[in-house]
Parts: sequence; structure tokens; C-alpha cells
Amino acid sequence: MSSNSYHTPTITIPSFIGILPAAGLGSRLHPLRYPKELIPIAFVTDPLTMTMRPMLAVEHSLRSMSQAGVNRCIVVISDRKPEMLRYLGNGADAGLSIAYVSQPEPLGLASAVDAAFEWTVDSNVCLALPDTVFLPSMALSTVNKTLVQYKADLVLGVFPTSNPQQLGPVRIGIEESVLEVLEKPDMTDLYNTWGIAAWTPQFSKFLHRPTAELRTLSISHVFNDAVKQGFNVRAVYFEGGSYSDLGTLENLAALMSSQQS
Repeated sequence: MSSNSYHTPTITIPSFIGILPAAGLGSRLHPLRYPKELIPIAFVTDPLTMTMRPMLAVEHSLRSMSQAGVNRCIVVISDRKPEMLRYLGNGADAGLSIAYVSQPEPLGLASAVDAAFEWTVDSNVCLALPDTVFLPSMALSTVNKTLVQYKADLVLGVFPTSNPQQLGPVRIGIEESVLEVLEKPDMTDLYNTWGIAAWTPQFSKFLHRPTAELRTLSISHVFNDAVKQGFNVRAVYFEGGSYSDLGTLENLAALMSSQQS
């Protein structure tokens, strides 16, 4: 696909509500006992003081939402991470309004996203993960525009990766239709992964199901089920982009190394 395949014309975009799931245990980062969402990933210049300060992982996702015109975000959180509330507050520093939904148990990403159902059921939704770093930074804006332009039910932002077995590779067909979404496959000929997403109320209702069922599914499984059920699922492939999952010590070390090179 062309490196320009993700550019879309200027269109009027209805409002989106962001979902930021941050209720996980971070067990893959043991022995680190610190919320992975609050790990510094870069240093930036504060425009008010003109001094350097660390930018934390969660800020990357929130900034991407703000750049996409999202002005409200629901952070799904657990009582094990009070630091997240202290740091993010009401979201003013990130340029949007934040509300919090509690997920008492870490039941997986699909369940975490569904925890916000009652507050998002009638709205378009966009999803970014607070322990990932993706480029280009405007990718979420492009994904949101694609959802509206093509009247899709679900749009996945897809990035190249060298370790698809650890992530969620996507098989893309003609006109960027999604044919298949995998979840950490043992083997695959795909070298990409979805990293962000946007969807309509129709997909929110499809995702919404009993907790006992959701806890057995990854959200990639639900995406793939939507494809099988005939939903209009599209992909935007960011050929020159990148995606880093900070959920393991190895991936965190690789990101830190790339920042220094």
C-alpha cells in the first residue's frame, strides 16, 4: 500500500468520546511496582516555563485524543492505581475533560472497554491504550475521520511491527477492508498490529455482553467476530508509522534505547 494511503480529505467530524483503559495489573513488568502508564517516555519543553519535563506514557495517548478533537475521555481505572487519579485529575492539563469508571477486577481489555458502555452507548468512541506509543501522532484523528467518511462500524489503526506474535495483526483486503484480526498468533505472515480504534454505537452494543463471556475474550477476538458478522470493518495502515507496547521490560528497554539513539 502507498505511504499516503492513510490521508483522508477534510470532512466534518461528529464528536467522539475517548476510552483509555488503565485498570490492568502490569504483571508483565514485574518486579516494577509502578503504574506503567506513568512511565516517562520522553522529555518535552513545558510551554509555560520553557523548561524540560518528562512526558509520561499516558500523556501520549491523551495528547493524540486532544489533537483528534476529542474533548471528553473516560479512563477505566482500578483502586490499585490511585496515582493515576492524582496525576491526571480532571484532564485540564491534557486539554480535555476526564471522567473515571472503576473496574474492580482486571478482566481483560474487552471487559475494560465495556465498563464504559453506559456512558458511551450513544456516541462514537475512539480507543487508545495508555501504555503504548504510536506514530504518527495524528493517527487517531485519521482513524476517526475514516470512520465517518466511509460510514464504517469499526476502524482499526494498523502499524508495522517486527513482533506480531505478541500483538494483534490484521489481514487487510481491497479498499482497506478488514478480513481477519488475530490475537497473539503462534505463527503469521502478517507484520503489523492494530494499535488504536474508533467505532460507532452499533459496535459498542455488539461488544456489550455478559462479564463472564467478555473475560474469556480479547478485544481482538471481538473485532474479528464483528468481521465475521458482516460489520463494516476497515483499516488505516500507517506504512511509515511505528507502534510500541510498553507492557514488557524488553519493549520498554527498546523504546528507551530508541529515544537515546
